[in-house]
Amino acid sequence: MSFDNNNYSFRNQEYGVTDRLFPTPNAVGVEGCTVTEDWEIVLPASSSRLVDYYSHDLLRFLSRGFGLCPRLRFTDQFQDSVKDPYHKILLLTEADMSTARIESEEPGAFHITVTKDYVLIIGKSERGTAQGVYYIEDRMRLFGKPLIRIEDLEHAPLFSPRMTHSGFELDTFSDSFLEACAHAGMDSIIVFSGNPDTNFHGFPDPNALWPGTGRAYCDFNHLIWRAEGYGLDVYIYSNFICDVHPDDPGAREYYEKSFGTLFKKCPKLKGIIFVGESFEFPSKDPHTSGIRHQLKPKSDPRPSPGWYPCEDYPQMVTMVKDIIRAYNPTADLVFWSYNWGWAPKEARLSLIEKLPRDISLLITFEMWEYLTDDNGQTYRIADYSLSFPGPSRVFMDEAKKAKELGFRLYAMGNTGGRTWDIGSAPYLPTPQQWQKRYEALCEAKSIYGLCGLMENHHYGWMPSFLDLFAKNAFTSNSVPNAEMLTAIAKRDFGKSYQTVLSAWKEFSIGISEVVACNLDQYGPYRSGPTYPLTFLQTEKDLHIPFVEWAWHPRGGIWKPIYPDTVFDNVDDSLMRLRHVSSVTEHFRIGVERMEAVANELSFSHGSEQSRQIAVARYIYCSYLTAKHVMLWNIAKRLLFFKRENRFSSRIDELLSAISAEMYTEEHLAACMRAIAEAEKENVAVALDCWQEDSRLGFEASMEYVFDSEFASWKLKEIDVSLKQLDEYLSSNSTNPLK
Repeated sequence: MSFDNNNYSFRNQEYGVTDRLFPTPNAVGVEGCTVTEDWEIVLPASSSRLVDYYSHDLLRFLSRGFGLCPRLRFTDQFQDSVKDPYHKILLLTEADMSTARIESEEPGAFHITVTKDYVLIIGKSERGTAQGVYYIEDRMRLFGKPLIRIEDLEHAPLFSPRMTHSGFELDTFSDSFLEACAHAGMDSIIVFSGNPDTNFHGFPDPNALWPGTGRAYCDFNHLIWRAEGYGLDVYIYSNFICDVHPDDPGAREYYEKSFGTLFKKCPKLKGIIFVGESFEFPSKDPHTSGIRHQLKPKSDPRPSPGWYPCEDYPQMVTMVKDIIRAYNPTADLVFWSYNWGWAPKEARLSLIEKLPRDISLLITFEMWEYLTDDNGQTYRIADYSLSFPGPSRVFMDEAKKAKELGFRLYAMGNTGGRTWDIGSAPYLPTPQQWQKRYEALCEAKSIYGLCGLMENHHYGWMPSFLDLFAKNAFTSNSVPNAEMLTAIAKRDFGKSYQTVLSAWKEFSIGISEVVACNLDQYGPYRSGPTYPLTFLQTEKDLHIPFVEWAWHPRGGIWKPIYPDTVFDNVDDSLMRLRHVSSVTEHFRIGVERMEAVANELSFSHGSEQSRQIAVARYIYCSYLTAKHVMLWNIAKRLLFFKRENRFSSRIDELLSAISAEMYTEEHLAACMRAIAEAEKENVAVALDCWQEDSRLGFEASMEYVFDSEFASWKLKEIDVSLKQLDEYLSSNSTNPLK
């Protein structure tokens, strides 16, 4: 694959740096403390890398944002500064102040005192002080001036850990990206591993648990050391092969070589995450095949162990826990119930009852829920989706049991801003819908004791305007969510903020109408505008320009041949088309509003505002592609159906859905040509978006799935399909895809 200059250019950004900021309406009428050139930043002398980072981060922020260069002073006599705090920003910890008392036990908690003349930040630990620094930076960004509102409050994270994969590159965390994670309020990063010294980055490895997941050497201890300098912990996401049952002879020695070696070499790892599909073992549970997914005979209809709450999983978890805790007594073992939400409630809860209590239980927040639309049709949330804020019945059942038994409870909430509703956009600009998710998670904290969040899975997190919105929602004594959202809109779009809020509202309504089914989540929603309109092609005919080093190469996580046969379930096909048409319309309206703001305010190319608009427009293009794919597929199936002289009472409904005037081959072909031309125009628009923001089309586990080369491939494939359509019409063939 050739490299465009635009590809990967997002990696050249300094994520933690903000250029000069301009006044916004948020600064009007605010009583606060204004930092000036004669101020100084004072903190105790320390050799801590985190202290060194956050003190210089604040200095850099004031310098780059406002042209201010206050004095930075480390001192052993900081008590004198506390007694005379005039024109000082004092950065301390609870340990520095014998009279201070932070009520929260969370390391990231802090107390901030702001008067007109000074700022005092006292952290529960250095991590808390760091969050206090980011807090005042955030407020100055909102105001567009070095102004901090007067207050005297304690702030503490409502959830810890808040852990994220890298959206920068699979398992890769630059210093700048680590800074961004910390500023966003996250306190942990996640790295895949299937071997004590390797992560998932490199070319295919046939000996890995998942053959496409090439592995490369990773110095985990160095990553832990670097992350520690930004106040972040490191979790391993396990993909270790587990082909021995804990009852088998030599089982402990077998797992000592993998999990034991990992934690012996890296005793400062915070913890490890286990999920069914990559923590399979030869279970003896008769409900399963007893052999992992990769080796299971196709003739066996039973699920492999990773997709069922096996009765002997507790034995497996206990053995691995004992091995790991011998090297790290406080290691956080996180067991995730993602894969078997479909299974009977009794089986799922029975497993939870038998698990050791000194581990953490992770439950996906929204999956497996059945919803009914306005037409009375039922559909299921198949995988990660914001269309349903949650919690699902599966989550509530398992969370209730976890609370009864005293487990630490975590949720996979996609709170990093992206889901599988759109796979190749860096975030979903749907804040009003995210607010519903945030509030539901906070309520789950109150009801079930939810205390930790997994922010995303392999697709990772990318910085966006949502970060402050989420951090505010997940911090005690914060401002109301709606107030914060308005402040962010004012910060980024000034006097046009109300129009932007209404655009975000349209996007939020649109995302709520998405049907999160496998057919589309593993299809056009995953690849966006790259998804082809095929006619007679097979998967082997499609030479998709993937890079070889992607974790999910060659379309491994999306199916490029749309599998919907329409007539197998006409109601479902029409429902999904109806929903995606509504989603597309809401995004069209929202994008038009944002573009009107752009015309009014004349944003420069590459500005944050222009990138936000490009993201929204790209998502619109992705949903329009999905709509075109469904329309094309219905027309194609009708065409084949017509030539076979078959009959269905639903023909008129289907013709109406695709706006075909008559049920003739000529009219169906004309409909398909119109869809193809519309999709060509859509690809061109999406390409303009990608030129504006190189994060578009990229997803860490797939690398790029849309860029100029993919666009060129897509357009050529449309032409192939149109040529095949013409050849089909001139032949006597019946449906060759039967």
